[in-house]
Amino acid sequence: MEAKPYPGDGEQIRDAKPADCQNPAIRQLLEYWLAQRGSRRFPARADLDPLQMRYALGNIVLFERLPEPAAAEPRYRFRLVGSDIATRAGYDATSKVLNDLPPSDYRRLILARLGALTADPAPLLIRNADCYDDRWYDYEAIWLPLAANGEDVDMFMAGQIFAEEPLARYL
Repeated sequence: MEAKPYPGDGEQIRDAKPADCQNPAIRQLLEYWLAQRGSRRFPARADLDPLQMRYALGNIVLFERLPEPAAAEPRYRFRLVGSDIATRAGYDATSKVLNDLPPSDYRRLILARLGALTADPAPLLIRNADCYDDRWYDYEAIWLPLAANGEDVDMFMAGQIFAEEPLARYL
């Protein structure tokens, strides 16, 4: 386990392998990403076919890294928020800039995770059970870098599957 980009961020496995994944949809998403990557460091968004990810579509979020002026903090736009994620959140953040959303514990967590992945991109598996902004989060997620040229990351895809029974692992 590597250093955590944000305190309280659960278990983290950098350079995750399919065998590290407990949830079958998360494992399948990582296997698909690895197959699309081929011999490149990262696949491009254009390499991904939504029809090949039907099993996880409602649980996928795409973040676009926006160009930033020198010395400014990185900015990220929600390019896509899956329907299951939007329903759980109570709103659809598609097309919104993450940095411009109201401050919250969870926003800080996601910005820190994206910042760490921007600095050192690699598949990152997260298992988390914690409370942020008075809401319980119990999930497994895979964060996957995407690069139009195969090298310079310009997007991230996150697949996040929530436990069917919150706290189930802790009863």
